[in-house]
This record gives sequence, structure tokens and C-alpha cells, in this order.
Amino acid sequence: MAQTRGAFQQLYDNTDRRMFVMLGKHLKELPDIWKKYTKVIQSDRQTEISMNVVGFGDVPERAEGQPFATDVLMPGHQKTVTHTGWGLAYECTIEAMEDDRYDQIRKYAMWLAFTAGYTIEKRAANILNNGFTTELTADGVSLFNTAHPLVRGGTARNRPSSDVDFSWTALRDAVIDLETETKHDSGQLASSIENVVIVVPPHLEMTVDRAINSNGIPDQQDNGRNSLKNRRDFTIVVNKLLTDTDAWYLLAGNKDMHGVKAYERVPITQMEPETDPRTKNRLYPLRFRYSFFADTWQNSWGTSGA
Repeated sequence: MAQTRGAFQQLYDNTDRRMFVMLGKHLKELPDIWKKYTKVIQSDRQTEISMNVVGFGDVPERAEGQPFATDVLMPGHQKTVTHTGWGLAYECTIEAMEDDRYDQIRKYAMWLAFTAGYTIEKRAANILNNGFTTELTADGVSLFNTAHPLVRGGTARNRPSSDVDFSWTALRDAVIDLETETKHDSGQLASSIENVVIVVPPHLEMTVDRAINSNGIPDQQDNGRNSLKNRRDFTIVVNKLLTDTDAWYLLAGNKDMHGVKAYERVPITQMEPETDPRTKNRLYPLRFRYSFFADTWQNSWGTSGA
């Protein structure tokens, strides 16, 4: 659809107006929230495949003079990602450009960049939004699940058996889950994480801050020492694009230790303007290619709330 004078006639009539843009000094665009907890990887391929290697099982006892038991490395779960392309063009007639009294049409680049960044932010948030349903890790089940299959047998979980609303007690139990349920595919426990990112919607921001930054345990009569504050280093990330107002998530502060990732195949790119040879309309295209996914579940934890 081309921008004509009729599409925004207030820019062309004879009435004086104070035109302003609700972007920039009036309303700021969202910062890159998703990059605070998502590992971004550059890609130069159409498709990327990630696969983990499964180590040995426990070393068995060996009697004197007996042969050694043997074991082998095994292939783990595999995740294949194909990048998605996005594109939008702004088309404007030469008459609309000529008669743009308030120079609003010439700000197309700002609006294209804004909507591109917002689109990426929404798609990145959907890794968590869909983490209980359609966002699958390499093992074939949802990112947050009560039964992640381990290659050498057994299961592990990174979601409570019954979903819970946020509280100091629920956060304590989540930390315990990270300690006791984060396992290698060989079934062996993984190293503890000391730095934890808590990703929450705005509705939980203040409650979470109170739980992890109070010197004492909130809402308890004895107001004992807040061991969560003293034993872990928490960072709160508020994501306005989370769709569930009582869901909350924990991720390792070190992005290399969890599976929430994105490939950047082509960054946000404003291409060269083009002119339609028949109409002389000007076309301003923008494109980018990304993929957003979770390949492993370890060192992540989530609940959709009670």
C-alpha cells in the first residue's frame, strides 16, 4: 500500500497544527530487553544444527586383576534451526512527498527501525511465552518440562510438579530444583550456578525485588536472615512482552550455560530506496533474518504460575 495524500490528509490540508511524534523525546522505544538473557550467535548459513555430546556413565568398581569396564561417548539430542526472514517496505507517492508540510513522511526510517526492533523483541519473548507448550528443546519436549528425557536413561525437570505463583518460598524451591535437577544427559548432576537472572512481567517486578533484596525474609514474623540474598546473585529482568502475568523464569546469568539463543543471519538492514518506473513512487525496504530458539533446558527453570 502506497502512502498517498489521502491516507494522512491532515498533513496536507490548510489547517495549522503542532505535529509531534510519540517516539524519541516523548515516548522512548523499548531497549533490547531480550539481549539481557539471550545468547546471540552470528550465522552465515541457511540452517544451523546444534548437538550435544553425552559423556560416560559412573565409573564402576573394579576387583583386583579383573579387566577394566569400557564405555563410549554418545551422540546427544539434536536441534535444527532454519532462519526466518522478515521484511517491510514503505511506499510513498511523489505527490505525498512533495506536499509533506510537516516533514513527517521523511521520518519513515525512524518508524521502520522502531517496528523492526519491536518485532524482534516480541519474537524473542515467545521463547519464554511458549516455553510450556510449543517451544521445544533438542530432546523433543517443551523448554520447561517435568520430564526431560536423558540420553543414558531417566528424566529430569526444570518446572515444578504443580505450577506456583511467585513467593520467597517458591523461589527457594526453584533454586533447590536448579541444584538437584540440572543434570547432564549422562544423568550426572551439573555444577551449581551462582548468578541467576529472573525474567518476570511488570506485574511481578516489585514482589520479586522485595523477595531478593530484603535483608530479612518478607512476610515472616521472625524476619530471619534472607538466605536467598546472601547465597545467590540475582538480576531482575522485566519483560513487558511476556503474555502471562504470573509466569516467571530463572536462567543462568552466564548465557553460555543455558539454551535460550538467537541466530543473527542478517541484522536489521534498510536497503537502498527504489523508484517504481511506472508510477515514480518511492519504495523504502527493510529486512532482517533471525532465528529464536532453545536448544537445551539445563540451567533454566520456569513456571506458568498457579
